[in-house]
Amino acid sequence: MTAVRILLLTPFLPAQGASHGGGNYLGALADGLRRRCELGVLHLSSPGEPRAAGSEWAWSASAPYEGAPSGASHRLKMLWRWRDRPLLAAKHQSGQLPLLVRRALDEFRPDVALVEMAQMAQFLPLLDGLPTVLTDHEAGRPANAGTGLGAAADRRDERLWRGYVQRYYPQANLVQAVTEEDAAALRSAIGRDVAVRPAVLPTPQALCRPGDAPPQALFLGDYRHEPNRVAARRIVEEIWPRVRSRCPDARLVLAGLNAAPVEPLGDQPGVEVAGYVEDLYALLSQTRLLLAPQWSGGGFRVKNAQSLLHGLPVVTNALGARGSRAPAPACAVAESPEALAAAACELLESAETARAAGELGQRWAAERFSIEAVADLQLARLQRLLG
Repeated sequence: MTAVRILLLTPFLPAQGASHGGGNYLGALADGLRRRCELGVLHLSSPGEPRAAGSEWAWSASAPYEGAPSGASHRLKMLWRWRDRPLLAAKHQSGQLPLLVRRALDEFRPDVALVEMAQMAQFLPLLDGLPTVLTDHEAGRPANAGTGLGAAADRRDERLWRGYVQRYYPQANLVQAVTEEDAAALRSAIGRDVAVRPAVLPTPQALCRPGDAPPQALFLGDYRHEPNRVAARRIVEEIWPRVRSRCPDARLVLAGLNAAPVEPLGDQPGVEVAGYVEDLYALLSQTRLLLAPQWSGGGFRVKNAQSLLHGLPVVTNALGARGSRAPAPACAVAESPEALAAAACELLESAETARAAGELGQRWAAERFSIEAVADLQLARLQRLLG
């Protein structure tokens, strides 16, 4: 397979060290693939965001992301695009991308294309005649797909997502999801087999020692995404007061990009809004557990898996544990605010419990998410697809 040329089509630059889980996931996968084949990339990019470095890729190009607000003409363009596809997909339409796809086919001459994430499925018709693999990261409707225009608009958009999936997904030769739950949902939606490609994460250079950390919990996310804003608010309002009643010295840190929407939560007792933290390992090493339940969205919880891989135990719910449900106590799964608070307190109150949970989680995650294992799995599937 070393001679195979793969074109990676993504809504952002895949890069380890990206500010969001999807960028890290695809960056790690790309590192594994490029050691085994020729890998090109075509991605969308917003102003100020990095673009692919030519030295890292066998071929690279980027098209501007056209969904950023820019006045009345932009709103009219979005409304026109929104008439027949979900709003997030409409925002990812690109006038330049079809031209760049043709350039990639002529110049790079890929053997196969990996199309990543739901919003990029609309470009599958541009790849007609080339074997294609579509990997859906969130069961046919991304977690950040809210319209922001009210309940009626969201219901309309949900209908558009169902039609979008049924229209575009069958055009791929192979469809993949990142968790078994998402794969089952997509099998039902499109009436065909859907494979599972696990997450791929780099092995950290240093591990956490939660048994030596103070009684501090962490929630981590990009607060542009509504599911993270909702989760932060519910943790602070419903779970954290119950934790503090039992563990009055405990602290909760809300970290991550674009923290302005959650800054008012920092007024609550024992809560700190740290925002973006440049040295994530330093923050993790001062933390006893990741407190990360989710109440919306599908897909794989990269931050949970990264925490486990660093040796940091996780307290979450069933939705938050998708794809990274390590055995307890490494990953404690509960649903009610009372049960989530109790699980967090067990780790906050006992350094020994936190130490053992972290070690168990690290071993479990290291066996499942290695770059080599997932890259080999993906290439084996491509080999079968190419015959």
